[in-house]
Order: sequence, then C-alpha cells, then structure tokens
Amino acid sequence: MSKRQKQTAFLKTLVLHGDGAARRQLLERMAKAQRDEHCSWCALWLVMVLSLFSVCGLCYSSVLVPDFFQNPSHLVVKVFCVLGIASLVCSVVFMSCWLWYRGTLNRLHEESRRFIMEILESQSRLNHGQDGAAIPQLNGDRASASLAPRARYMSYWELFNVGKTS
Repeated sequence: MSKRQKQTAFLKTLVLHGDGAARRQLLERMAKAQRDEHCSWCALWLVMVLSLFSVCGLCYSSVLVPDFFQNPSHLVVKVFCVLGIASLVCSVVFMSCWLWYRGTLNRLHEESRRFIMEILESQSRLNHGQDGAAIPQLNGDRASASLAPRARYMSYWELFNVGKTS
C-alpha cells in the first residue's frame, strides 16, 4: 500500500465519524475519483508497455528484415510504426487524464480535511461551551463557577492551517 493510499484510507476513516448526506456523498466521490485515477494509471501503464513493445519490434526488425533501411515499406515495419505512434498518442491522453483525476482526488482530500475540521470544531464547541462563558468546575465536594472568563480557544482550522509561503 502506497503512502497516498494510506492517506486516502486514513481520511476515509476520519470522514466516517461525520453524519448525514454530506459524509455519504463525500465518500462516494472519493471512491469514484480513486477508482478513476487507478483506471487511468493502469491504462497509461498498458500503453507504455505497448510503446516499448513497438520500439523493441522496430529494433528487432531492423536487424532481421533484409533491406530495412532501403525499403521501410515492409508490413512488419509498418505495423510496429503504427503501434508505436498510436501508443504514444494514447500515452499523452492517458497521462493528462491521470493528472486530471489526481487533481480531483487532491481537491477531495482537501475537502475531506475541511469536513473533518468542521466535525472537530463542532465537537470542541460542544465540549467547551458555545459562548466562552464560565463553566462550573468541581472543587472538592462542591461545584463553583469560575468568575474569570475563559480564554478563546483557537479552532482546529486556525491551529493547523499552513499559510502560503511565497
């Protein structure tokens, strides 16, 4: 399992702590983007193997076909040339497709991070109170309210946000 797949699995696990239709939709979109990225990567790998096969075939036929350099219109040479050109064109298309799906998956990773931060912030607000008012604390046997207002807590988004360094 690659580092990227581990990261995706970790984010999916964290997103599962959310609830509602947004969680389900985000998980479905992540699964679709991951599947599309994997398919385009496999297709890219396949056409690269085909282009390597055509180059090997051209090299092999240059050695074994008599008059290869004087008469390149031999059927085997034409087949390997067409296969090589087609696989190179397809590799460019599949590479751009793979990059597109990779970008989509990156955007979904960022969206899932924001979703997780919203979940953590809402849980933090529930645990620490909504308005920062004094929260009763136990001192021994009796409950006493702290008179000093509680300091404002930084949200998880503010805490872990990395600014641009340009």
